[in-house]
Amino acid sequence: MQRRLALSYATIFSITLLLLGPALYLSFSSQLASAFDKALRLAAQRQAALALIPTGFTLGLSNKPFNTSPSLEDRGTFYLVLSPTGRLQQNPEHVSQAGRAGIPDESAARLAARLHGGVFSTMATADMGEIRLFTVPILRGHRVVALLQAGRSLSTLAADRRSLLLLILELGAAAVVAAMAGGLLLTRQAMRPINAAFAAQRAFVADASHELRTPVTLVRTNAEALLETGAVPAPEDRALVEDIVAVSGRMGRLIADLITLARLDAGMLTLVHMPVALDAVIATSCGQMARLAARHDVDLRRGPTPSLVMQGDAGRLEQVVVILLDNAITYNRPGGTVVVTLTLGRAGDQAVLEVRDTGPGIPAVDLPHLFERFYRGRGAGVAAEGSGLGLAIASGIVRAHGGHLHVHSEPGIGSCFSVLLPLAPHTDAPQIRAVRGHGVAYERRAREEEG
Repeated sequence: MQRRLALSYATIFSITLLLLGPALYLSFSSQLASAFDKALRLAAQRQAALALIPTGFTLGLSNKPFNTSPSLEDRGTFYLVLSPTGRLQQNPEHVSQAGRAGIPDESAARLAARLHGGVFSTMATADMGEIRLFTVPILRGHRVVALLQAGRSLSTLAADRRSLLLLILELGAAAVVAAMAGGLLLTRQAMRPINAAFAAQRAFVADASHELRTPVTLVRTNAEALLETGAVPAPEDRALVEDIVAVSGRMGRLIADLITLARLDAGMLTLVHMPVALDAVIATSCGQMARLAARHDVDLRRGPTPSLVMQGDAGRLEQVVVILLDNAITYNRPGGTVVVTLTLGRAGDQAVLEVRDTGPGIPAVDLPHLFERFYRGRGAGVAAEGSGLGLAIASGIVRAHGGHLHVHSEPGIGSCFSVLLPLAPHTDAPQIRAVRGHGVAYERRAREEEG
């Protein structure tokens, strides 16, 4: 539970980062591009100002070369002086046009001359990739006498963007790890009172069930003694005593189920792990349920049951099969069929025990809740006995053996309960415990444990 909660927190946090990360990257990337353009514009305007010297009351172009930044190859800024029509006049950096198609950008120069303002443009070159250009006009009065075009390789901006992306990914990964660790810590602290409450509830259920077991057993025993000794001769009184026996029997089974569930929850269910022959478990269980099948007019059959051996508790495994058979018979239609089969799994390391019936099937709305405690599906009917704990107990016992219990049902066709159990890697035949018929074994087992 704690791990699932922590994983949920980390998942939500990761989704949040996935949504915010691109927005954060785009925002900072846009700011980097804006800063890149601003630096290029300021450098171009500075060099344009240095290219002019005062001559009386007018401004003219200086014939002296002006100071420049490092060359293009050093990822600095280069400068070109152009005529008002965009033709190259001065190339102080000796920037070669070979392999740099489009430099200078004459169209941007003509646009800057026409607008009397700076113009940004981007040109693609063969050897240095994309170049960002800014063209600024040099004015004499209101007349454009020249243009200065500053350029800088966009590789530096691309490198900054890659560094930004890497930083965001590293911070995001670290944040997810921190969220997972923090989620585990917080959920552990938050689950302590919840776990304590559940433990107290389980202890109460186990203690209350244990305390109720003795008086219920005493009531049933006394009622049975009255019937056996003939102390109640009147038929109407005998009927009342028989009802007491039946009701106390159902209460006893319910109490036994509650004790089993409490032990499953606490991880204290006693399992005697021994080599168990599953075909013998099936044979014993079918023998126990034969009379119930005959009473419900259901044909109980045993399909192929090869000799497969696993390490487990034979009595508890028999309890699982009896619960599945009980449901398959009780909720079947008159004249229906129940077939029990045992096969080897595809991987060869599992036994697959299936109980198929030809009943009305289980509605799809009930399937997700079928193994919940006290759940009675729509197909259970009001007349059916039981408390809705059988499948929950069967699922818990199967999980305690390292297996899985699944159900597949088609309305109007029937249901199939599949029990997947791990097989023993190697077992000597003389050590295999064959289960023999001994009444309702799991009830007797529960009495012995409580006694």
